[in-house]
Amino acid sequence: MRTIRAKEWARDAAALPFSLGYALYLAFGYTLFHPTTLFSAADGNVGEQMEFCFLIAIVFARIATYVATAAFAALRKSARLAVSMTAACVSGSVGFLVVCMLLEFAGFAPGGVLTPWMMLAGAFFGFGDAMANLLWARFSSTLSLRSAYLFVLLSNLASLAAYLLLVLFPPAFVVPATAALFVCSTVFAKPCIEQRPEQAAEYSSPVFKSAISSLWHPVLGTAILSFLSALMLQMPAQREMPLATFQTTSLVTQPVVIVALLVPALLIKRQPELGSVYKVALPLSAAGFLLLPLIWNDAGGLANACAQLGTLVANIILWCMLSDVVRDTKLPVPLVFSLALLIVNASRLAGTLVAHANADTLARGDIALTMVALVAVYLVAMISLFLVKERKRTPPPADGPAATEPLDMLAIKCNALADRTRFTPREREIVLHLAQGRTVHAISEKLFVSENTVKSHIKSVYLKLDIHSRAELIEIISEEDA
Repeated sequence: MRTIRAKEWARDAAALPFSLGYALYLAFGYTLFHPTTLFSAADGNVGEQMEFCFLIAIVFARIATYVATAAFAALRKSARLAVSMTAACVSGSVGFLVVCMLLEFAGFAPGGVLTPWMMLAGAFFGFGDAMANLLWARFSSTLSLRSAYLFVLLSNLASLAAYLLLVLFPPAFVVPATAALFVCSTVFAKPCIEQRPEQAAEYSSPVFKSAISSLWHPVLGTAILSFLSALMLQMPAQREMPLATFQTTSLVTQPVVIVALLVPALLIKRQPELGSVYKVALPLSAAGFLLLPLIWNDAGGLANACAQLGTLVANIILWCMLSDVVRDTKLPVPLVFSLALLIVNASRLAGTLVAHANADTLARGDIALTMVALVAVYLVAMISLFLVKERKRTPPPADGPAATEPLDMLAIKCNALADRTRFTPREREIVLHLAQGRTVHAISEKLFVSENTVKSHIKSVYLKLDIHSRAELIEIISEEDA
């Protein structure tokens, strides 16, 4: 077992250098969701309303892409790797071409003419961004939990360095440089995925329900924080914040938090306790909204930075949890990631729309602003109380009943039963272990999956055989013709 784990760690360590591609994708994301950076060459000719329409189109396109991808995954269909990569590159490239055209006409064309084109560019960006994100999800889900955690943290750190270089470019080069970041990150995803042993996807209703049960807490928590951070970004004073202030705040505060998460993960060579790390996001977000009615925009965007940092940490943890669940359960990557990212992006969209609709009522010193801050802190507190729970570990149970046949005969009978009942490959493995009398805990250790996943597969087996206990399973196996 130690030899297998050592090979697995070595393989995962070899994959970590490929974090550069995901880092380029994240740097593109920073530019995309603060469009003032992308449109800096327009010399102020792209107004707030156009930027707002651009953002809304991006998020709408993201949501539509995740809905379609989840629907296809539910039908056991998925696009080939080359097709997904090509679709992402073409869509993003068209978006950049439209933006370049808009920058040429922004100085003299009326906003009413440019806005539909701005929304079209946002739609192409949103589709390409979602497809690229799912490509990197396929790669991340092949990593162990610790490697995925390090992969995401190192990628976020490297992305800030890439964003810094982008900020230092002359405005005329920002759009071409951002286009290069996106295309390179998408193209680089293909060899990253191909060099990893991607597991065959399986689906069973009990396993899927178990995955939902384990993920709804972090998904809901991240969705709430995304709603609040989107609300913060669209408030009047945050939009009035100078671009340089926003960039400086992000480039100073985010590396500090990421390094604080990264150092313990590098020093402690065991699986990270994601529930404990998740709690880092909560006080950061709460601090941002407590500061909001007090300092507004007087402290260099400190209130905004705290709120965004909380969402950053929550998204990192959610990504790692999604990767771990997919690797553990063998559920389709597009199904699990698309559903979770759909909910998070819908929350982001809701926060953006709510803030925009109430922009005129929220100003420095207003009671309404104070109420927003207090409600936000209350929601964060609810996440802390109800969504982040430590589960108590129960001791492994004693061995269950086992079949009496020799192992080779037992394997033949289990395979015959599996062929007749159309078990998935994982269910086939688990049935043989059950027939040998192994406990759920022992099976999880043997297969390197969680106990909840083993229980879900056992439930699926029982449903297919219309039985309710291991003793009934052993009886069916014993009666099976060899």
